[in-house]
Amino acid sequence: MKKIIVIDDHPVIVVAIKACLEKTGDLSVIDVSDNGLDGLEKVKLHQPDLVILDLFLPKTDGLGMIRRIKAVSEKIKVLVLTGHDEGLYAAKAAEEGANGFVTKSKDMNEIVNTVRALLAGYNCFPAEHLIAAQSRAPYSKAGDALASLTVRELAIMRYIAKGYSNKEIAAMFFISQKTVSTYKARVLTKLKLKNAIGIAEYAREMGVI
Repeated sequence: MKKIIVIDDHPVIVVAIKACLEKTGDLSVIDVSDNGLDGLEKVKLHQPDLVILDLFLPKTDGLGMIRRIKAVSEKIKVLVLTGHDEGLYAAKAAEEGANGFVTKSKDMNEIVNTVRALLAGYNCFPAEHLIAAQSRAPYSKAGDALASLTVRELAIMRYIAKGYSNKEIAAMFFISQKTVSTYKARVLTKLKLKNAIGIAEYAREMGVI
């Protein structure tokens, strides 16, 4: 029996995934969590075979969670499950060490098939989006600038856009407020924006939040 943990703050999604996986008879959702900090503790406790991870969790850097899970054990497979743009986040998730990426718009059977593929030792990403992210071909200049952000810059940008203070972001990422300011300055420079209001407007226009 393969052990799985689901970290997602949408109860309906969690219930649906759990039901579909456990119908197979050989996959068991041994625990669930609605936030990253609690989820990571459960990963450490149970040492599952696979973690299904929502990228955007309350008070958590979802992309950064991938590395934290892998730090517990490289043997743990990580499947990113998100409702956000494949074109940007698939490549970022792969960069962080995820083993697979699927959107919540996919049929549940496809999610189950992806889980099986990961457990069998395969990595599963939407290949066309990884290639696109590397070539930058389908992006406008604005999108190209967004794709140039590092994983951490992108994560912090999202919280700035949502109105979090430097102090709140620093506590969330376990970094100093000065470091948050440095990341903010990099984001402003790369995106050619003037302030946090500009970041918020840009993030809404690009569908990042």
